[in-house]
Amino acid sequence: MAPESGVKHAYLLDYGLMEAEWGWFLPDAASVSQRDKPRKWVQFPMLGALIEHDDGYVMIDSGPNPDAAKVWPKESFEAFPVIKFSEENRADTQLARLGLKPEDIRAIIFTHLHLDHAGQAYMFRDSAFLVAHRRELQHALVQIWEGKTGAYVPVDLEPLRGARWVLIDEERLELLPGIELIRTGGHTPGHMVVKVTAPSGDVWYFMGDFFHMPEEFQAESKGWLLYNGDEFESFARKMRLWATSRRVHMVITHDPTNWQRYPRIPQPLF
Repeated sequence: MAPESGVKHAYLLDYGLMEAEWGWFLPDAASVSQRDKPRKWVQFPMLGALIEHDDGYVMIDSGPNPDAAKVWPKESFEAFPVIKFSEENRADTQLARLGLKPEDIRAIIFTHLHLDHAGQAYMFRDSAFLVAHRRELQHALVQIWEGKTGAYVPVDLEPLRGARWVLIDEERLELLPGIELIRTGGHTPGHMVVKVTAPSGDVWYFMGDFFHMPEEFQAESKGWLLYNGDEFESFARKMRLWATSRRVHMVITHDPTNWQRYPRIPQPLF
């Protein structure tokens, strides 16, 4: 008999809406006919997740900084503007809908440390373990140290100096029973997908930004946000196989249809 996972419920956190040019996700094929085609922009949600576990509450990603328009580099905000964010989209407000406070969170898992995934971690700096792949944190800090404007921003990471970091070196690691971290790379060097086993035995993959959009999954291809093509192709094909099971589910963080398909906290995903 398989051991119990320890997972009780999962909830989805609503971190507002962002907008970006479609080419970041899946550009149209280059051709003469595309030369004068207007640029296509798309609006999409920013999601996090909360896992209720026998050993405590574990968050997946913390969303963007509430003052993104003021504190992100100008170039970053112009490329990825936050078009909807209010008090209700703050991480602490989202948790309060379940009667929780930031200090009730045992750990935050960062699928990666981009500006829309790590921006509210400062709320948990003194109470939660901060879990990231070592390659991800190293890459983020080097990018910032070199002064490269992009998706890693100093305002997210500077407050986390001296925090209780748990840096993952493994390619796969069971963080807690029923919660497994898988380094996928592809989007960033230390990008991780979080595999959660529900009490029913169904498996839920919280995809981070491995696939930003369902079209990337269908095409096994990615746009300008691709970091490593070999890593992307390798894990994408594994995911294609796993997803053929009726007991496997994927939560694609930025799928524009997410809120038509899934409930928001305090209603459970499972």
